[in-house]
Amino acid sequence: MNEEGSTVLTLQERCRELEARNQALEEENRRLQNTIQSNNRLIRDTFTPYFTNEILDEILSSEADLRIGGERRHVTILFTDLRRSTELSEKMSAVDFIAMLNHYLEEMIELVNAWGGNILDFVGDAIVAVFGAPQDDDHAARNAVACSVAMQCRMEAVNRWNRDRGFPDIAMGIGIHTGDAIVGNIGSKTRTKYDIIGRNVNLASRIEGQTEGGDILISTETLHEAGEQVRIDPQRQRLARLKGVKGQILLHDVRGFGTKTLP
Repeated sequence: MNEEGSTVLTLQERCRELEARNQALEEENRRLQNTIQSNNRLIRDTFTPYFTNEILDEILSSEADLRIGGERRHVTILFTDLRRSTELSEKMSAVDFIAMLNHYLEEMIELVNAWGGNILDFVGDAIVAVFGAPQDDDHAARNAVACSVAMQCRMEAVNRWNRDRGFPDIAMGIGIHTGDAIVGNIGSKTRTKYDIIGRNVNLASRIEGQTEGGDILISTETLHEAGEQVRIDPQRQRLARLKGVKGQILLHDVRGFGTKTLP
């Protein structure tokens, strides 16, 4: 074989080698894409009960890392708690109590998601949700109050489900407050939690502590930002001294939102 033929053969071999490498890279790319899609499905299946689809889409499409850190946001915080839950847990069997609790939480989670809220935590039977984070929401207060009315109205169906199974009726109190708070990822590289911190978070919790079963109590800040569709009973508003809060806080008793009224 002459020199020219040898050169042509070398080029052909090089082309075949490059083609083989390209095919290998394409195969590796397909494998990585399948892995990413599988991981995204796992993330979506895991976190769907906690975040809205819009938030999940943003997280999954973001090229930025989820870093430890936070930012100050104007948000509306919603706290709920079941009344007499400790007493019920002692009287009912563990299996029945957990079945009742999980059904209640499933119903409430559906409504929080529907109104654009994000659940930050479960503390026993209590729910902590934020409206207006991680995404800004100009209607956070309105959505939180509308959600709370829907939640109290849903309790009628929850208790029908309970009675059908011989379980007792349950009642929930809801407290809502609006203000600035620090939101973000806290923890370490090995364990991270999206959370909310600040005086206004504590205030929302204290407001919820003033409720009785079936109540929705909101702060003046929430009332002002929620809009005219919020229906309150002026005769039921009251001043309260809350632990850790200076002075008295005016609390407003919500009786409905728009055309929807509490039972």
